[in-house]
Amino acid sequence: MDRAEMLLAPTLFERAAKAGYRSALLTAKAKTIRMLHPGADIMVAAETPDAEWVARLGPAPNIYSPEINAWVFAAALDLLVRAPSLDIIYCHTTDYPMHMSDHTGELSQRHLAEIDGWLGRIVDACPDLALYLTADHGMNFKRRCYDLNRALPERGCPIYFAMSAERDPYVKHHRTFGGSAYVWLNEPADVLRVTDTLRRMDGVDEIFGRYEAAARFHLHPDRIGDLLVLGDRDTVFGPLDRSVEDLPPTFRTHGSRYEAEVPLVVYGAAVDHSRWHEYTHNVHLTESLPLEG
Repeated sequence: MDRAEMLLAPTLFERAAKAGYRSALLTAKAKTIRMLHPGADIMVAAETPDAEWVARLGPAPNIYSPEINAWVFAAALDLLVRAPSLDIIYCHTTDYPMHMSDHTGELSQRHLAEIDGWLGRIVDACPDLALYLTADHGMNFKRRCYDLNRALPERGCPIYFAMSAERDPYVKHHRTFGGSAYVWLNEPADVLRVTDTLRRMDGVDEIFGRYEAAARFHLHPDRIGDLLVLGDRDTVFGPLDRSVEDLPPTFRTHGSRYEAEVPLVVYGAAVDHSRWHEYTHNVHLTESLPLEG
């Protein structure tokens, strides 16, 4: 998804506007603007900044760099100081550095230190600020990729189409490989044969039908395939020029259950500790915001 017309629910910014709040959407990736812009009063994409922002902060770094996230936080600090009438600023960073290095690596350590520095400057400049920090996924090394459009027919199970749930225009991150895949069948009667074949493939962890997958993982049944396939900790799915590929030891990505754990951090805002156990998904982080809808 990369277009606002595909959304089925109001954005955070539309809810803020309904409550009488002004908001800004700051992002490393231009696709985030295309998808989430409804309701936002100010929108800035570091990937494609306009001349005004370049004059204010300097040219934005390349999208495939850790430095671009620092540019996003510099824009946030600029807005907080220059436009104090804004009530909500949403910053969306790129996970490119985490794809390139684990948390102990030099690149990740430098990147995390830089983000920490920017967050420190932001809260020092705006002591009344409430800061909410989370992620959409974790990250792990992977060693095997299947192209299910090739692997299943090779095993006597032709399908209509299979697609990695991580399919994305930013191919340098993960080559569009992810730990989950949607499979569309040629015929409903194929489900048992395809499921049995998938279960026999090394690295396939779990398989769910469309409606069970939708119920378990908060998916829309009309937006996914007939089957959802999840890989084990080492396995991903995506387009290849062969049915399976051994990945280099440096390859890192996400999309399986093994990357589902994410941080939930609240700074400068009251938290109802009696309800903290209810905060099980990153979307719950904003439940304390007084927004309608």
